[in-house]
Amino acid sequence: MEKLEPYFPLNKSVKSGEVQSLIVAIVIYVVIAAVLGVLLGFLSGIPVLGIIFSIVSTLVWIYEVVGIVLAIMTFTK
Repeated sequence: MEKLEPYFPLNKSVKSGEVQSLIVAIVIYVVIAAVLGVLLGFLSGIPVLGIIFSIVSTLVWIYEVVGIVLAIMTFTK
């Protein structure tokens, strides 16, 4: 898990056993995913670039899910 920490800097603020830090991290991940999802949703409507933006949207979603899972793993450590 130490190798993934540079890619998920938000998870450094999550403390083991501290519920508030976990909730804050999850809320930030969800808000970022929602904002980028709406933005990339609009951009995916462009005919030529739609496929590229759809792929980027999926990659962002995967990043957010992995970030939430790692935050939960850090919390339960």
